[in-house]
Amino acid sequence: MRIGQGIDVHAFGPGDHVVLAGVHILHERGLIAHSDGDVVIHALCDALLGALALGDIGHHFPPGDPRWKDVNSRHLLLHCAALMIERRYELANADITVICERPKIGPHVDAMRRNLSIDLGCAIGDVSVKATTSEKLGFTGRGEGIAASAVVLLQRRREKVNVSVGSTPELRALVGRLEPDLEGG
Repeated sequence: MRIGQGIDVHAFGPGDHVVLAGVHILHERGLIAHSDGDVVIHALCDALLGALALGDIGHHFPPGDPRWKDVNSRHLLLHCAALMIERRYELANADITVICERPKIGPHVDAMRRNLSIDLGCAIGDVSVKATTSEKLGFTGRGEGIAASAVVLLQRRREKVNVSVGSTPELRALVGRLEPDLEGG
């Protein structure tokens, strides 16, 4: 088993929504970022990459690279899921905390968990998303931005990959490509 942790932060800027775990949430401000600023997915990617000892999200998706400008961060998560599968690991569980005063996260938690479980090819019960405020302290407390923290536990795959029916076509295609290697030991 392997444990990884990740943290991400983005400042508020112009805009009318934020994207968290692939969910578009109306808000009076957006997040300043090279990609879509999805702090949940960025922290989760760093946790996965850390557990796999593969560096960090900036190494895999450099912020100065125009290919990643305004990209949907779910594509980044699919890449990290592919790295996890290629190394014969699967997600045992993920625990993610969003830190902000606003917007309210609670109404969106189920959709966030669903998106993440689909992209990681795991059960929704293996993914926890929760939120907290910082009691008006620090940059999140002053409403200057959003932070997220993620912890993952990966376990070695012992058998053929079982991708859920609801997983993305990209992940199913990746698993289909990798299954002959996994069956061979």
